Amino acid sequence: MWSHCIAIPSNNSILVDLEELYEFLLDRGAVPDVKGIHMLRVSGLWTPAGTSLMLSPDSKQTALRMSMPDESDGVLSLALQWKPEWNKRNRSSLPPSWIRLEFPATPSRKEECRSDDGSEKPANNTSTSPFERESPNANTLEAKENRNLYPDPPPPPSYSPSPTSLCFRLTSSSTHPFVQFRSPTYELHHEPLWSAPLPSLDGTRPTTTWLAPLSLALGLSSRCPTTFLTLPKILHNLSLSSSIPCGVLVLAHLISPNDAPEWESPELPKTNHLEAHERFMSHQRAIARERLLPEVQQQQAARLRQSEELSAMGTRVRKEQQDRAEREERREREAINSTRMQMVSVENAALGFLEGEGLVLDAANNSDDATKDHKDPSLIAVERLLVGTYRADVGINAEENKWAVDVCAMLDRWRDWVERGGMTKEDLRAILQDKKAFCWAAVAVGLVTKVCGENGADGGGLLNDVRECLRVWKKVRLG
Repeated sequence: MWSHCIAIPSNNSILVDLEELYEFLLDRGAVPDVKGIHMLRVSGLWTPAGTSLMLSPDSKQTALRMSMPDESDGVLSLALQWKPEWNKRNRSSLPPSWIRLEFPATPSRKEECRSDDGSEKPANNTSTSPFERESPNANTLEAKENRNLYPDPPPPPSYSPSPTSLCFRLTSSSTHPFVQFRSPTYELHHEPLWSAPLPSLDGTRPTTTWLAPLSLALGLSSRCPTTFLTLPKILHNLSLSSSIPCGVLVLAHLISPNDAPEWESPELPKTNHLEAHERFMSHQRAIARERLLPEVQQQQAARLRQSEELSAMGTRVRKEQQDRAEREERREREAINSTRMQMVSVENAALGFLEGEGLVLDAANNSDDATKDHKDPSLIAVERLLVGTYRADVGINAEENKWAVDVCAMLDRWRDWVERGGMTKEDLRAILQDKKAFCWAAVAVGLVTKVCGENGADGGGLLNDVRECLRVWKKVRLG
């Protein structure tokens, strides 16, 4: 376990392990300096003194920087400038490579939260919670003293507090290079809830494929110290920008046609007014000729005229249906081949739809106040998606979390058309049939695109820079 401070002899320096120092500062809340670490990777020993490598938790001051070397022995010299007021971590803070997902609030959770605050519980709730501040019989000083001397009795078997969050660890190894989901633990107000049974993940479900990669993307976007985790190929495939044509978003009514580039051919007039006028005049002439005939021949001519008109009407209806089908097919083909939108625009359109449906707003309002402050709506949406994905994967409320399975199926389809190089009509129709699943998937892909942009597969990015620096510089001189 890390201590709260590093003791360095005055007017002296010590050799420390760079990896341990980096993990220690990350655990204390320090933030890597992207530019400084990249400069260290490129310049090495020739990195200018004073270059910032790690910043304070608020990213405003330098916590670890390059210093002038004392000896010419090829060892990096670093200076630590950590201030006690930067120690904001507490028992609920997670160690490196751990992620916490907040569960949406339920009515039972709200009652538990009110009990924890000391307010009265509903009259119909007669169970005693171990998280209540006052027990029903603690009305006298003697009872209070006894309560301090002796622990409260265990709750009755019928009481089962609902978890408020889930924390887990992301790992990888040489034998399992892919990101793995490990050590999940239910929590109640950020404290381990050992009484809640934790189901094991089902590796056969479609949600298993996306649970760990999306968790890694969420962790990296939240500055989670996942230094030694490699971004899986499945994320890099999704991160290819401009993968959604603008016409598809217009057909799905996610953006206005005025906000998209020109992609649709002009629509031909549905009615030929000249042909309609000719049919009307022909009808009038036929009736005029019938009036000149004897009564018996007039009835025969009227029946023949009506039969011909009915047949002509059927022909016109069939032609209109054929033209409409050709028009829809041409529109779908033009939408698929239209100009592709940047992923930022797609994510904003999808997020706007989810907010309009009240899905993201509900997730934000149901989250704890401490966790929803200053959090991006896209992060809230992805966090809720991961909660639904985990519950669906372990089989909790399968019907209620079926939407998460549909989103994972949409992500599978998304990955396929990216690898294939384009969207098909079946993909377009799947989007139009389940627009909500597509919007959830678009928000997740937008987050993945941002993360992969910062930690690309081209050898750049913070993760690759840190990994290379830790590989080259095992020991550093800290003063």
